[in-house]
Amino acid sequence: MTLLVAINNPMDVLMDETILWSSIIGQNDAIDRILRSLRSEEGSHAWLFVGPRGVGKWTTAKVMAAALNCQENGCGRCVSCGKIMREIHPDIFLIEPEGNFIHIETIRDLLQSVSRKNYEGKIKVIIIDEADRFTPEAANALLKNLEEPPVDVVFVLVSSNPEAVLPTIISRCRQVQFRPIPAQEMISFLVNKYDLGYDEAALATRLSGGILGAAVSFATSHSKRERRKTVLGIARSADRADLARLSFIAEELIREIKKPLDELKAAHKKEIAELKEQYDAKDAPVRTIKRIEQRQKRELGKEEHQGFEDVLSILTSWFRDIILLKETGREDLLTNQDHILAVKEHVDLFSSEDMNRCLQIIEETRQYSRFNVNMQLAFEDMLFRIHDVLAVESDPYFVP
Repeated sequence: MTLLVAINNPMDVLMDETILWSSIIGQNDAIDRILRSLRSEEGSHAWLFVGPRGVGKWTTAKVMAAALNCQENGCGRCVSCGKIMREIHPDIFLIEPEGNFIHIETIRDLLQSVSRKNYEGKIKVIIIDEADRFTPEAANALLKNLEEPPVDVVFVLVSSNPEAVLPTIISRCRQVQFRPIPAQEMISFLVNKYDLGYDEAALATRLSGGILGAAVSFATSHSKRERRKTVLGIARSADRADLARLSFIAEELIREIKKPLDELKAAHKKEIAELKEQYDAKDAPVRTIKRIEQRQKRELGKEEHQGFEDVLSILTSWFRDIILLKETGREDLLTNQDHILAVKEHVDLFSSEDMNRCLQIIEETRQYSRFNVNMQLAFEDMLFRIHDVLAVESDPYFVP
């Protein structure tokens, strides 16, 4: 089965701004390998994309799905490409863990759906994120289909932890390695795509930890930029905070976590409305709408959890910056480049030992999140403990 029309030079596709492949940055080697395989007579029915989190594996999987179902190999302009990239195509199945694992019930439902006739696409594509999170039963159920693949079905597994993927699954997939995205390429992308100034793009890149999606999210979300401003303000005044207000500060952190959820809920509502409008409400595939609603529910949960992580990461960056400047004197190593003066003001106020103790408290709070604790209580406990470390004698509540 020839999956794509012949491409004389796969890199020509990358240079064409009208083709979806060009939207993937920093992964030319991976894309080159994929395109060479897809245009051959030996296109694989199962792939495993591996590499660090947030470097484009999931997006590349969607682009591959679009290319397999597009008359022009992923033009980005047709109805099919649009549906796939917006994750509303009825013949493209997107699987993510529910909680900590991908369960056998999910795989059974998936395989039942795959067995049905295509709704409108040429090739069904199953994209499975965090393919290292299968339960043993789910992995074995999937393995049977990788060994005897259905006709015109392509599996794309994605993982940032390939060591945890079942070896028998790896052996049946064509593996593609994705690399960290060079910072300069990410900055250029943000400047060109989102019309950011260089300093804005550089800050978003530095704060993202090399994760493009996180950089884009920070650069385009007003609520997330405000969240950072609020959290850094709390960190800067942690040593002087009135103990009686710490509970109110914890409530403020929770509000900052909730704000982006409203943006996401509005986007979800619009997504369902557009889908129904595109198909005409009476003809919209029920199973597709159900899948999208399930995915939206997971996204809301992940966004809330990520908000908790973001608050802790912002606090971590503040105390780590103080340590770095104190011990190295190098401003270029600091994460919060737009708050260098504030960092300098705190360098001589506290010891590295105090800062490391604060980092330890934050990390302990992060571990609590794995046990489904009350986030506000976790934040309150963290703030009281950090205050105890940083309290100075001028504090009216200080106890020697």
